[in-house]
Amino acid sequence: MKIAHKIIALLLPLVFMAINMGEASTVRYAVPLQDNVKIFDNRTGEFIPVATMKKDQPLVINKEYEQDWWEIKFGNGYAYISKSDVYQSETWTTRNVNTNAKNSNQTVLINYDLEVYDNTSGKLVPMVSIKAGLRYPVISEFGNFWKVDVGGRIGYMPKARTSVDNGIPILMYHHILTPEEKANSVYANASTTITTTEFNSQMEWLKKNQFETISLYDLERYLHKQVNLPAKAVVLTFDDGITSIREYAYPVLKQYGFIAEQFIITSRIPKSKQPFQWDTLRFFSQQDMDEMSDVFHYGSHTHNLHSLIGNKAKGLTVSSEELYEDLLTSQNILGTNYFAYPFGQYDQRFIDTVKKAGYRMAVSTRRGKVNLGEDLYTLERLGIEPGLSINEFAKKVSN
Repeated sequence: MKIAHKIIALLLPLVFMAINMGEASTVRYAVPLQDNVKIFDNRTGEFIPVATMKKDQPLVINKEYEQDWWEIKFGNGYAYISKSDVYQSETWTTRNVNTNAKNSNQTVLINYDLEVYDNTSGKLVPMVSIKAGLRYPVISEFGNFWKVDVGGRIGYMPKARTSVDNGIPILMYHHILTPEEKANSVYANASTTITTTEFNSQMEWLKKNQFETISLYDLERYLHKQVNLPAKAVVLTFDDGITSIREYAYPVLKQYGFIAEQFIITSRIPKSKQPFQWDTLRFFSQQDMDEMSDVFHYGSHTHNLHSLIGNKAKGLTVSSEELYEDLLTSQNILGTNYFAYPFGQYDQRFIDTVKKAGYRMAVSTRRGKVNLGEDLYTLERLGIEPGLSINEFAKKVSN
């Protein structure tokens, strides 16, 4: 009996392991009750249709979402199907389920509504229809198709209806004056000062061309492969917190329903709201920041290290302890996770200190667009310089 008990004791863990493995390997499917069952994105907190399911082409259920929805894998994020539009099955054949293929860092822009095809039988059968205007990751190329994961299944997306994604633009602004103010100020030839005419035309172009302004939080989640983003996504950033942005940029951004990121030098925050003066630099007060929080999110541009020592940014010249304390002070004032290097200057020590202080992402002044797989602490931006024609602006921002 003692031997039998020992054998049972040894076998029980294996039995439980087998049971648990069986439970973990159970695949549940959302089977559409009819054609054109809608699939929704919920990145913004609002359910927006992004695709439709074909009858007899179920998708793998990731988990239940609240009471009325099933969550499925969609690109690098998730999408949602109403429970009322599908039934749940655990017996549907497991053909074409993605068991190990991973999305690459390659993404494509879906330029037209397109079909994603099941190719299990060697014949292309429509599986899911995806709406135009999305940015979608691919697993690999497959002849004239992209091999993709949709809802936990392998599908094939026609290349002809997509374009290769060249990255998300982060635009960089500093100071804005009317043409007359700029011409009569010390900033007449400044590369960081543009006119209201230029800025207004640029924002109007973004709106007319259906660009969506996204936050650095959206971008962070995208770079961590947690959400999908629209094909026409852009991040607007403003450095220094100058009151000209309050006067001239904020009303335009608000009019168009845009959001933007403002990097603040926290030691320069005045105790009270300052009147705007075009011939001198004044900075956002806490009251300004509160009043404009419907448009702006606030990131750090250091506390008191936004100056040059010779040709070097001050942050590169102080001790590691002083740099850390400055970054921490600024972060505590703003409650931010995002940082911009003054004058775009940094070294590895600076990067490491930004990380140590708890920032999750940092932008530079390196020119370029942002793609998956990049270092989150040296993200490129596109500086918007004066004299840029609207055609040049469009070329800079567009894919």
